[in-house]
Amino acid sequence: SLQEFVSTSEYKGLAPGEKKYWIDEEISEMKRSGLELEGEAFDKVVELQKKISDLGTTFETNVAEDSTELYFAEAELEGTPAPIVGALAKKEGDESKLVVKLDYPTYFGIMKNCTVATTRKAVAEAFENRAFPSNLEVLKDVIRARHQLSTVLGYSSFSAYNLENKMIKTPANAAKFIEDLIPGLQKKWEIEKQLIIDNLHPSVVLSPEGDLYSYDIAFSINHIKQSKLNVSETEIQKYFPMDSTVKALFDIYQSFFDITFVQHNNGKELWHEDVSTLEVIDNNTKAVLGYVVLDLFPREGKFSHACCASVVPPCERKEEDGVFTPALTVVIANFPKATKDAQALFMHDDVETFFHEFGHAIHGLMGRSKMCTFAGTRVKRDFVELPSQMLEEWLWDRAILQKVSKHYQTGKPLPDELIDAKIASQNAFSGRDSLRQLQFAQFSLQLFNTEFNKEGSTLDTTQLYRDIQAKTIKGLKGSDNGHFECAFGHLMGYGAGYYGYMWSEVLAQDVFNYIKERDGLLSPELGKRYVKHIIGPGGSRDPNVLVREFLEREPSNAAFLAKLGITQ
Repeated sequence: SLQEFVSTSEYKGLAPGEKKYWIDEEISEMKRSGLELEGEAFDKVVELQKKISDLGTTFETNVAEDSTELYFAEAELEGTPAPIVGALAKKEGDESKLVVKLDYPTYFGIMKNCTVATTRKAVAEAFENRAFPSNLEVLKDVIRARHQLSTVLGYSSFSAYNLENKMIKTPANAAKFIEDLIPGLQKKWEIEKQLIIDNLHPSVVLSPEGDLYSYDIAFSINHIKQSKLNVSETEIQKYFPMDSTVKALFDIYQSFFDITFVQHNNGKELWHEDVSTLEVIDNNTKAVLGYVVLDLFPREGKFSHACCASVVPPCERKEEDGVFTPALTVVIANFPKATKDAQALFMHDDVETFFHEFGHAIHGLMGRSKMCTFAGTRVKRDFVELPSQMLEEWLWDRAILQKVSKHYQTGKPLPDELIDAKIASQNAFSGRDSLRQLQFAQFSLQLFNTEFNKEGSTLDTTQLYRDIQAKTIKGLKGSDNGHFECAFGHLMGYGAGYYGYMWSEVLAQDVFNYIKERDGLLSPELGKRYVKHIIGPGGSRDPNVLVREFLEREPSNAAFLAKLGITQ
């Protein structure tokens, strides 16, 4: 067995490398799975794992099946986009009322645009009470079962167990990462909050203590963006016709990664005629790195979001040392399709999404390893988004924006005034947005830590969430009647690891800043360094080591904060 092998001289003589790293990772996972236990202890682990899985399914089912409805007269929905209001059904037995359900398009359409405060409040409270009270006890059962599982396996808490095999390693590291970001972000939020207060919409009223109500935030931010920042997404869209934009994006990838794309319009040989394939060739070796299948347009029955799927990983062929199997990835999206009468135009968000998902595809082709278990994007969970989040930053660089944009009629690049407005809007409320992410991160971390699960704890998840919210986003009055945690599905899949969203964003900005400071956004030399130290090893090395080697120092949150205009 592996455990016996670890005690041999052969193992002790192994040089640091992929094989030793795999053995150490496997030994750790065996312990985490309870395979070192025997008898009743092992049976208990199996029992608890099944219980946790079943509870997670129940939790998610309760959220999915929540059928909350609210009823409003059309006047009570004033300001809500006409397509949303027009799609609402009339209440059975009272056609003067429209039925509002809590799907995301309807919810956000109302919260960002409805000028009636009482409607916003009612919709917000209903949204924060999805799957309540059914999931309140389910969540407590999950917390208890995860804590019990962790203690049987020899850990102090589920947070300690959950984070051990991530980049962050420990709850203490995660807590420090969060705490180091909060003070600077709170200063920025104070400025943002004052901007809202100085430009209150007539429907927005402060609390007796002078705080903003949480149900007014999305509306107020949208109001400021429209009235003060003057960002016209429809005008920006005219500069991103799909064909020329995609070609320009491909040019960037080809330059930075020193590769060549050869397009094959082979959709009829695949699953739909709209699908095409890119053959990716290394310019130095002339070897085929792999293939990227592009399925970019919507159709009935298709997955409705954007993603990248790795199908064949780039593994080393056993019989040919240093020769790798060509990889295969699939980029799936739902971008607007051209018609006979109109070109397909990208929103800036669409361009960013494509760059992000295509980044995963390149990672899937270039993350090469001897062992398939480490190949491509098979990396630690809090590292997998770093490469693609880093590549998104290209689309906020002025020179790159001008390079990839081309007005669909005049052929001119995006003008400076639109670029300035777009960049200003990105960071306009980044303090609040980032604090909100850190609020969720703290909640998921503390929910499963030792203190919250100490003997005699009532597991008051609602109070914990309210306390964290009050300390993190000051000057914002949350609902006294909400139970947000009952529909916080990330608690099932991510456990204590919600910090990972912000973690990868901070690291991504640090890596991007290193490249940009060296004028490397189109540099094959920097691209080669990036491949060698960030995506090239796949999951065969500790990503903490990879990031340190690339940066030539310890990672820092300074670049992330500086991007937001926060000085330390």
